[in-house]
Amino acid sequence: MKIRLWGTRGSIPAPGPSTVRYGGNTSCVEVRLDDGTLIIVDAGSGIRPLGAAIGACTGTLLLTHYHWDHIQGLPFFTPAYMEGSAINIIGPEFEGQGPAEYLGAQMMTPFFPAPPSQLQGIESFRVTPQEPFAVGSARVRAARLSHPDVTYGYRIEADGSVFVYMSDNEPAVAEPEIAPGFVELARDADILLHDCQFNDQEYLSCRYWGHSTPAQAVGVARAADARRLLLFHHAPAHTDEQVEALAEEARRISGEIEILIGREGETHNMTITSAIMRKI
Repeated sequence: MKIRLWGTRGSIPAPGPSTVRYGGNTSCVEVRLDDGTLIIVDAGSGIRPLGAAIGACTGTLLLTHYHWDHIQGLPFFTPAYMEGSAINIIGPEFEGQGPAEYLGAQMMTPFFPAPPSQLQGIESFRVTPQEPFAVGSARVRAARLSHPDVTYGYRIEADGSVFVYMSDNEPAVAEPEIAPGFVELARDADILLHDCQFNDQEYLSCRYWGHSTPAQAVGVARAADARRLLLFHHAPAHTDEQVEALAEEARRISGEIEILIGREGETHNMTITSAIMRKI
């Protein structure tokens, strides 16, 4: 299994000279299984360059929730308009509606010129199952996160590796019935991708917004015995240097957990690195 980061920023795209090292596109990760199966997690603005790179495709798009920075790229995802594509979209149910309704709404007049009916490359819409489900040779499981509205994290197990995606999560204010679920979702992950948007000072005025500090992200990784923590959902106002400062703070308290910074365009070969880690 390989993962490639196409969008690592949170809230709103932030292009410019101060974000060139870690990227300005919003949340999108490509997961490729060893058998070629394509899984995409979230459809922020990073899904646009992903679509330009792969063209018509067959795959599954897992949506964590419907905040703009996680769906805003779908109308610009060219494979969704291509006759040769077969894309299945899975996302949460919220107030009786699911991915078909929420994704279609952002393309309605007067918000967008092309209607949802032109997305001929989308094969199906499905509400996120409450039980584990298969995507190709992968076993996928979802759990609620501590974030406004219904938001899921995803655990993808395939090819002897475990990748866990928790883009938006605020453990410090998690409801008692939710916290154990997302810790178990991350249990023994080879890579845990986790929100790390604020420093401690910023967090004081952003409590209950659904985002983490380095200490909160490391806390989940340590509780779950994750091997590596990949910091993600960088604040749009943070420069590359500020992102690095958060990573250094995480490293000071992480113990044996390896701390990585989510960098747009970077690929992690899970199959190879997971095998090496287990031999150590």
